[in-house]
Amino acid sequence: MSGFDVRLADAQRSRALTFFSTLAIGVALVSALVVQRGDTGTEAEAAAPEFSLEAARAGADVAARDASFLDSTALVAAEHAAFEAFSAPEVVSRRVEVRPGDTFASVLSNAGADRSLANRAIYALEDHFPARQLRAGQEMTLYFDSVAGPAGQTREFAGLSFRPDLERTLTVSRVADDEFRAREAVVEFDSQMVRASGSIETSLYQAALDQGATDRVIYDLANVLGFAVDFRTVQEGDTFDIVFERFVDSQGETARTGDIAYIAFDGRGDPLEYFRFTTPEGDVGYYTAEGESAQRLLMMTPINGARLSSHFGRRFHPILQTSRPHNGTDFAAPTGTPIMAAGNGIVERANRFGSFGNYLRIRHANGYKTAYAHLNGFASGIRAGSRVTQGQIVAYVGTTGRSTGPHLHYEVHLNGQPMNPMSLDLPTGRRLENAELELFRAERDRILAMRDAAPLASEPISREPVLVASAQAPTPAGTPGQQ
Repeated sequence: MSGFDVRLADAQRSRALTFFSTLAIGVALVSALVVQRGDTGTEAEAAAPEFSLEAARAGADVAARDASFLDSTALVAAEHAAFEAFSAPEVVSRRVEVRPGDTFASVLSNAGADRSLANRAIYALEDHFPARQLRAGQEMTLYFDSVAGPAGQTREFAGLSFRPDLERTLTVSRVADDEFRAREAVVEFDSQMVRASGSIETSLYQAALDQGATDRVIYDLANVLGFAVDFRTVQEGDTFDIVFERFVDSQGETARTGDIAYIAFDGRGDPLEYFRFTTPEGDVGYYTAEGESAQRLLMMTPINGARLSSHFGRRFHPILQTSRPHNGTDFAAPTGTPIMAAGNGIVERANRFGSFGNYLRIRHANGYKTAYAHLNGFASGIRAGSRVTQGQIVAYVGTTGRSTGPHLHYEVHLNGQPMNPMSLDLPTGRRLENAELELFRAERDRILAMRDAAPLASEPISREPVLVASAQAPTPAGTPGQQ
């Protein structure tokens, strides 16, 4: 039987992430250890106890029912101390990271696990985390028992522990008869709607960060505003307002952020205001107060954070030293900067193309095509015939072909004629009507009330979530929730 225990392994792994620990598991182990130590007869015995894994597990099953009232930080600290006191001499841990092409079997085998034991551990984990879901970059901790044998001390695979996402910790430990048992610890977060609003001084990105938004929120914000805002024109004094969801742990720390519910932006041109809405069919989008979609056929710019270095129209070519038509717009950006598909479509070509270097062309609806040139490379899976969605990363900035430096050369063609990407007046994706419009209006009013009640994201986190009753259409059966 292994000296490795699932609760102990999880505690050791969570030293830098104590707020993710699970209360029930912590109480279970502490209670079991108290019972174990209470049975020792002398101080000498207490100083060097014989730790019983079965006793700990038996006590854990009883104590876990009464865990909810205890403080998680104290429990985790006790769990750490227990691990160090009882198992440090017997259990060796090894931290590994999954590499491209790895499988569970190869990771365990490369670390020295016996193939038979590894297969049993993988099988035990299947109901919680199918092996095919393993991805490169995943980190896990492997545990090995020190076992005395004819050839001296050897190490046998005892279990593993890893966190597939912020909400879960999965652990697998060896029990009697070299079988393995898997456990899943799930952390629940409070959901809060918060507001980030302010005036721009240097950049929209920095201003939003200063007001409590996260990188993910700002990325989503740029994707919505990108249909109507040329970010090169954003200037000091422009204002923004965002309402978004965040998830808070028991220690009052932000674990992650969710969807944006409301966006307002006032810069050059008419003020913009968008509301998140899910149709009865399950389609999610952002709409104006009148129910017109923010999404358009093509994005104005398929790259974030770039500088416009050359305009559409006739220009003096820096390499050819002649004046000639420039049928696109150039955006200067560092090599490797992601490039997005400007709209839904089908890739016509993704290869070398003369002076354009690495070149990508996408066919869209209504006779539109977009082209992307001088690329450093293409995103995984991008090839002729591939279907792409608007905003999907399809390539990366480079300086291949006839180029003086890293930049994106971006073209838009309508029925074979080059168009100025910066002056296109494209139709929106859709306009809500009839019953959908009535549902949207109710959701719009709910979001406005929620906006007015939401605390500022930049202020200390409140443990009381802001809740407003939903008037939105129910999600159809079988539609997965937002992650």
